[in-house]
Amino acid sequence: MIRIGRFEFGFAPLSMVIVFIMLSAFAILSAVSQARPEWPMPISGLIIINESVALLATLVYGILLHVIMTLRSWIKSRKN
Repeated sequence: MIRIGRFEFGFAPLSMVIVFIMLSAFAILSAVSQARPEWPMPISGLIIINESVALLATLVYGILLHVIMTLRSWIKSRKN
């Protein structure tokens, strides 16, 4: 557990925050590098699309991480 002020964060929420920050930075960099003057879509549209994909990927990562941690603790409790 990591304590920030009065809040305590475990491994799963903290790793989800880190993954989302990294994916957001890469989404913005990707949108900037994909933008072309001849394309009809403005850069803000590309950023919104890429950020949506980053948010979806973070959501899937968080769900899988929590399922894996739950299964791990369930298996550990079954052994005892």
